[in-house]
Amino acid sequence: MAKKAEELRCWQLADQLRAEVIAICAQPKVARHFKFCDGFLDAAGSACRNMQEGFDRKRSAYIVQFFEYALGSLKEVMDYLHESQMRNFIDKDRHDRAMDLAEHAKATAINFKLSHERRLPPKGPRRT
Repeated sequence: MAKKAEELRCWQLADQLRAEVIAICAQPKVARHFKFCDGFLDAAGSACRNMQEGFDRKRSAYIVQFFEYALGSLKEVMDYLHESQMRNFIDKDRHDRAMDLAEHAKATAINFKLSHERRLPPKGPRRT
């Protein structure tokens, strides 16, 4: 059982992805595209930060909520990776490796989130 978010496999994969995004944006031909890099870096960091925040709140409802945000950020990173290849900032091999990392981070985050969704009380019709 993980005691901190950094021990979660999904957080570790998202952090590796964040490192890859930092490396991509550090390339001179990419770094001058400030708005692009700001959004790309923010999305990659947001995935880790949201996993951290949800995990640290310790309650399943918060974990589910913040892991949903993290999943959205991972999908945003995937879109930036697609655009990076379109702009010729990265080649196909680097794109594919980073996308594979993003997919694994997404899959493990989904599994963790689902394990906490199962702990939530069932949603039924409301009585008035």
